Amino acid sequence: MNRRRFLGLTSLVGMSSCRQVSGVTQWKGIAMGIEVSVQYRGDADLKPALSAVAQAESALSLWSADSALSQLNATGTLKNPPDALLACLKKSRELFEATGGLFDPSIHSFLDWARSEYEKNRNPSDEGIARQLKLIDFSRVDFSSTKVTLPPGMSLSLNAIAQGYLTDLFVDHFSASSALINFGEYRVLGDQSWPVEVKGKTHDLTRALAVSSGSGSRLSATTAANHLVDPRTGKSPPPENVVAVEADEAWLADGLSTVVAIGGEIPASYADAQILE
Repeated sequence: MNRRRFLGLTSLVGMSSCRQVSGVTQWKGIAMGIEVSVQYRGDADLKPALSAVAQAESALSLWSADSALSQLNATGTLKNPPDALLACLKKSRELFEATGGLFDPSIHSFLDWARSEYEKNRNPSDEGIARQLKLIDFSRVDFSSTKVTLPPGMSLSLNAIAQGYLTDLFVDHFSASSALINFGEYRVLGDQSWPVEVKGKTHDLTRALAVSSGSGSRLSATTAANHLVDPRTGKSPPPENVVAVEADEAWLADGLSTVVAIGGEIPASYADAQILE
């Protein structure tokens, strides 16, 4: 195991806790800078799934300057992208095309600029917004198994899909017969439903669930600006708006919840996904 993967796994396991309540094992740890959890019935080995998540997180994190994604943003190119990054780019391209560009990871360059403006105690100007919006176009990102290339001035964030991807990855490597995984988004493993609180109500979840809201990552204390941004206008939805989407996989629920939160709709190609009221 390489050093980066070891450190990622240490953050998941070394800072974790585990207990059993009424036949359900409850595990908690830290991933992508947030508290994550797994509840499961019966005996199961967490380590293979945690190891897979740690390796993927080391590629996708914006918190780490030496992650593959951070290196790509810093230099504009990345040779031989790791599997996790390539998988998320492919899924992002699928959502980008299905939503007519509403789902766009290249919004990160706009967010970085807007955040810096607010930190200087000034509101982004109309001219600046128009200039920065021209950098948002995920179709201009060229990627393959051998190389990823960004246009000048563009940077990517996969935060609107990464937590769901890690949740699904955990499921793929976990042996429990029944479990509720929460790595920023929820996913049920097995045939039994698990109760999840959604907008103050208990929902019996059988698939995957993602909740999007701008309240947790505000760009400004005096405006509605937050990390959810419409790539067509540069505007954010009201931070108090909460959107919950259920789908078969967590990455899809994650991405679609972002699309709906900024004013879009679930494309017909994802008819099995639904908005929870």
